[in-house]
Amino acid sequence: MLKKLCPGAAAALLALALAGCASGGVLDRVFGNGEGEGLGGEPVFSTAGGISYDTELTGVEKDGLAELLEDSSELIALEDRLPASLGALRRRAEGDLERLQTALRSEGYYDGEVRYMLQREKTPVLVTLEVAPGPRYMLAEYKVQYEGAPPPSNPPTLSELGIKEEMPARAPEIVAAQAGLLRLLARRGHPLAKVIDRRAVVDHDTGKMEVTLRVNAGAFSRFGKAELSGNESVEEDYARDLIAWEEGEVYDEEKVEETRRAYAQTGLFGGIGISHGGETNAGGELPMEIDLSETAPRSIGFGAKYSTSEGPGGNASWEHRNLFGRNEQLRLDLTVTELEQVLSGQFTKPRFLRADQELIIESELANRNTDAFDEQGLSAGIAINRDWLENWEISAGLSAEYTKLKDESGESTFQLFGVPLSASRDSTDNALDPSRGSRLSFVVVPYAGMKSSEPLAFVKTTVTGSAYYAVDEEKRYILAGLVRAGSIAGEETPSVPANKRYFAGGGGSIRGYEYQKVGPLDDEGEPLGGRSLFEVKGELRTKVTENFGLVPFVDGGMVFDNEYPDFQEDLQWAGGLGFRYFTGFGPLRADIAIPINKRQGDDDFQFYISIGQAF
Repeated sequence: MLKKLCPGAAAALLALALAGCASGGVLDRVFGNGEGEGLGGEPVFSTAGGISYDTELTGVEKDGLAELLEDSSELIALEDRLPASLGALRRRAEGDLERLQTALRSEGYYDGEVRYMLQREKTPVLVTLEVAPGPRYMLAEYKVQYEGAPPPSNPPTLSELGIKEEMPARAPEIVAAQAGLLRLLARRGHPLAKVIDRRAVVDHDTGKMEVTLRVNAGAFSRFGKAELSGNESVEEDYARDLIAWEEGEVYDEEKVEETRRAYAQTGLFGGIGISHGGETNAGGELPMEIDLSETAPRSIGFGAKYSTSEGPGGNASWEHRNLFGRNEQLRLDLTVTELEQVLSGQFTKPRFLRADQELIIESELANRNTDAFDEQGLSAGIAINRDWLENWEISAGLSAEYTKLKDESGESTFQLFGVPLSASRDSTDNALDPSRGSRLSFVVVPYAGMKSSEPLAFVKTTVTGSAYYAVDEEKRYILAGLVRAGSIAGEETPSVPANKRYFAGGGGSIRGYEYQKVGPLDDEGEPLGGRSLFEVKGELRTKVTENFGLVPFVDGGMVFDNEYPDFQEDLQWAGGLGFRYFTGFGPLRADIAIPINKRQGDDDFQFYISIGQAF
């Protein structure tokens, strides 16, 4: 049985081609001169811009291989750029022969044939690419030979590299296996490993391939002393606390990446370089170097929004992300709309007492004037947030507030103390524009205090869940849904402070209805709020172009006077269409919504402009 060793195979693998592995005969028979010239002297359809043509690909089914060949074809890619002459069109087609052969070899088709037919009698000219893939070659063996240094004590297995017995000899998997081998060795104490040589042997008689890697695993290494530079305003002890490895620990590349992520998440560094020396010291340790480049710690931000029921509004913020040299963050926000004016501040101390915990202190001075109530209040709170399990965060704190409220029952003064408790999970891929994953939030706040001279106590519980699913791989069609439910227990509705009751309606709630107008109303049609809530939303987020999208949506929900949603009242529904303009910092949103089961007094539509998706 004759085998042919292809010296250039390894390099071609890296190009996803394995080009040059054919040994004459079938593989090398590429027909470029079988073009149908049409009727002699018959005119060719052309325009002032060149020869107009269509491209047809035959011989393969409409599957992944056909898509790869189409993506590899210059004829197809450049159809809008017309060739100047028939000769230029031929050269473009002849260039496609090798491009498509390379694509076939990358998928394991080493006996494939490609030819083209050029038919001038067609209008426009028809170029047919005829492909005969032939049998697909299989991977018979993938060997890793360790040379030049002691082999690793725990070498990666072929299954860990994604290699299976008799799998198709596809270049992407074979190239990925080599990269995966070095990556896994670096995770197991061998960051100095390198590939000495790569060989690919193709047997055309059996349709099999054998791949051999000769690898020098390098010295078994441990993390050595880390030299830190570039931390000018960040305290060195804090910067070192972010290092995920311990000196003397077995080298693990994942610890290096974990450290890189920890530095990036601080928001303090624009450049993060982590490298190791080229050889170990006498103790088997690799010296480490961490080179940081700080960014400006202060920033300002501005935002704006508009809705037909709430009017225009804007907000401004100022933030310092390194107040005392250890990533302490101070943020001030000012929000001004027709309905509210709020000044708030938040101080965050990361790595408080333990690496996965932060301390948050916040306060708010607010003036709100809505159809439901008027409020002037001051509040403050302190909480500890901690990472928990995978994608979870839990929080516990204390809050205090002093509020003057005027609602349907008159004016009252409230002094309230709360114990906010929460647990939230977020597995989405983007904070402002998620395309996959889900979010789940549980918030429970027991309150106790005084309403003027009367004691009161109640518990407010809110549960929110949302999910996102990209229908296609390009994420041009995304299904998004949200469900929210809430309950207030312990007091009747009139005794619950109006600013703690549930309200629905508006851009952040049920679009299509006026702000706070979904739920119990008084005789004059003003909202009263309630002790329970149910909301549901659904959207189909479509990307029409790279920068523009359309979002048909449906919102529904109701606020109930009872302690739990009893659904004795019909939900209010609205539908609409949203427009999205995608930017680097998130989508700009414009929604128009129409009430479906419109009540007397409801407006015909509502319009909203904001930043970010609705949920």
